[in-house]
Amino acid sequence: MRSQEKSYRRRIKVKFTFLGGFDIREREVEVEPGKKYSELLEEFGINPETVVLVKNTEPVPIDSTVEDGEVKVLRVISGG
Repeated sequence: MRSQEKSYRRRIKVKFTFLGGFDIREREVEVEPGKKYSELLEEFGINPETVVLVKNTEPVPIDSTVEDGEVKVLRVISGG
């Protein structure tokens, strides 16, 4: 019964826009509830410590759970 319950859970839809030197420009995904942004970034081959996520002009902690909507992924450049 549990596997049937999981199949009825609503999946989260999110569109990522990548800015700042990525090989891809956009990517849309559907994920199970409870997935973290850091997990998705790693699946994309992106080190979560090298980016900032922005949703509706507000920064999003990479360890927060994925929510529906659009997220911009900005590459952080540092140096001296």
